[in-house]
Amino acid sequence: MVAQKAVSGRNMLPRLVGFQLHLATMRTGQAARAALAEMATTPAKVTAMLYVLDHPGCDQTTLGRFLNIGRSAVMKLLNTMESRGHVERREGRDLRSNGLHVTPAGEDFLARALDVLERSDREATAALTPAEQEQLLRLLHKLQADHIRSPETPDTGLLAYP
Repeated sequence: MVAQKAVSGRNMLPRLVGFQLHLATMRTGQAARAALAEMATTPAKVTAMLYVLDHPGCDQTTLGRFLNIGRSAVMKLLNTMESRGHVERREGRDLRSNGLHVTPAGEDFLARALDVLERSDREATAALTPAEQEQLLRLLHKLQADHIRSPETPDTGLLAYP
């Protein structure tokens, strides 16, 4: 009879890439949310605004697909951003849709939010050298490459490594 190895989180979880990515995501996500709280915004709202900025005139359905959220969540997100003057709905490509556009006030807000996020990232990755930070980014983008090229993935331009 073959002896079974003892299975435990202590000996398995440190070796699982997905689990380690999840922990890192939780840590950096919490730091980003805390940093953006001073601006009364969230990483999701910043991401949505960046997508709209790079895809002026996109519709709510496309934005929802990119963010992987439902129609009502997109509507709520856009209502908040619109009420703050960051995004506006204009006539879309047909009578049933609105084209989304970031306003000049939204662009100013985004610039400040990105400064906050860059500071948060620097703090979260302070244990890494600049070369290690670049290597980490390259590896993360490599892991995402197949997903980015998938026909189901909207063309984002946000995920590709420069």
